[in-house]
Amino acid sequence: MGPDRRAGAAFLEASGVTMRFGDHVAVRDVTLSLARGEVVSIIGPSGAGKSTFLRCVNLLEIPEQGSLRVGDTSLTVRPGAKPREKDIQPLRRKLGMVFQNFNLFPHLTVLRNVSLAQERVLGRSRAEAEARSMSLLDRVGLAGKAGAYPGRCSGGQQQRVAIARALALDPAVMLFDEPTSALDPEVGAEVLAVMKELAGEGMTMLVVTHEMAFARDVSDRIVVMVDGAVVEAGEPRQVMSDPSHPRTRSFLSAVLGR
Repeated sequence: MGPDRRAGAAFLEASGVTMRFGDHVAVRDVTLSLARGEVVSIIGPSGAGKSTFLRCVNLLEIPEQGSLRVGDTSLTVRPGAKPREKDIQPLRRKLGMVFQNFNLFPHLTVLRNVSLAQERVLGRSRAEAEARSMSLLDRVGLAGKAGAYPGRCSGGQQQRVAIARALALDPAVMLFDEPTSALDPEVGAEVLAVMKELAGEGMTMLVVTHEMAFARDVSDRIVVMVDGAVVEAGEPRQVMSDPSHPRTRSFLSAVLGR
């Protein structure tokens, strides 16, 4: 944590990202960058475009326009020109994504959920993939659940499996989209603990979250989105204690009760 994390050049960079659904502008000319090892939390009211922006970064939603870069891999999307899948894949492979609702395969065991993409995307043998999977399941405290099916796991356990699955592809950056929003607070704490460990180990992380304590205590920077645009960004203590934008003040007043 601290200034040393932000000393380097931008490692992940999104520039001028815009996304429309019909007449609705969901993401409005958003520019954001992270240094290697930095943790940035995106907060803001519902409908602000936070999750849509994250999906644009991972190219699950193709933005109307904007540039994306991770390390030395980049892609520019121009209006009316949809990029080809072969141009999307190199960037997407550098990004791990954890969704709100786990997205595990219910008919596969926990071990196969974590292993399958390694075999198909990275070309690992089944033995290699399963060895890597067991190491990661142990890391998230779930080695004992390897043979279980997702339906036999709690929500918090399923989300930790999803984190292990994303890590198994060796991403350069981890993207988290409201990873605890579907969980009870006590269960969500298990997931946040894993995320804090990853942050402590230097993983570059972009996190859309409603967990204000995580944003304040774990992030290097907080970005506030309202109506599809970034209205404020800065160090957590400054944004949380002395926000400069009135929309940030009203949002924090509502969620923090002050």
